[in-house]
Amino acid sequence: MKELSIQVMGDREHEISNLLQSLELSKIVSKTVACLANTAEMTSRELEAAAGIRQPEVSAAMRVLRAKEWVVEREEKKKLGKGRPVKVYRLNIMLRDIVETLEKEKISSEKEMMSDLGRLRELA
Repeated sequence: MKELSIQVMGDREHEISNLLQSLELSKIVSKTVACLANTAEMTSRELEAAAGIRQPEVSAAMRVLRAKEWVVEREEKKKLGKGRPVKVYRLNIMLRDIVETLEKEKISSEKEMMSDLGRLRELA
């Protein structure tokens, strides 16, 4: 029998994920960012186990993160050399930079909303 070491989300990662979700990131993207923020890199299988998400959800999260340029992906051959290569992911930017990006987006959105409310007030 083979012994495996599996990382799972701890309290800190759950809190990061919940806060990211409150900023309107999807649950799977939030969980993925939270897991990747505390490791150098993770395989798709490790992300599945750590975040408690399925493989299609990992792929969906990675599409979003690649579009934002927040994640880098590489392929690694399996040790036995058989089958498809394993995808390995790491964050392209620090978590604090992600937070700054989200903060700027929220401030911009808030300014737009206030402008729209002001215009509505003028029209009323």
